[in-house]
Amino acid sequence: MKALVSFVQSNEITQLSEIVKEELEKKNYSVTVTEVIKHKKKNKNKLARLKAGVTDWKPFDLIVLGFPVIGISSSHLMNDYLKQCTNISGKQTAILIGCIGLHGNALKKASSLVSFHGGKVKDSLIVSSFLGLNEKKIEKVKEFIQNI
Repeated sequence: MKALVSFVQSNEITQLSEIVKEELEKKNYSVTVTEVIKHKKKNKNKLARLKAGVTDWKPFDLIVLGFPVIGISSSHLMNDYLKQCTNISGKQTAILIGCIGLHGNALKKASSLVSFHGGKVKDSLIVSSFLGLNEKKIEKVKEFIQNI
């Protein structure tokens, strides 16, 4: 089985993506980790042009999306990434949010974009990263991955 871990960089999400990778490998997944990076040049259309990030989900059985939410703002980069992904239909996804403050509608927005393209959100987890990650939060993430 193959898994894709796509994440938008923040200190906590980068650390959590490595934990997700390790836990998925324990479940015998072959894991590809990719950071979603916006290209610095302006794009004439409204979507962020991506410099990096795997957008073809066809080879993967499971996709784990990770992104930060600061304040109540949704992750515009993750939303733009999802709009550019292909072969989403039928794919199982899990969403992991590292949140400083309230998560607002970020989970709903990401879930809606996956569902709109025919994917299925299997589970989601919001981890408060306000004071950084501690053992309790890391164990919660490990448990989340083991249960998907």
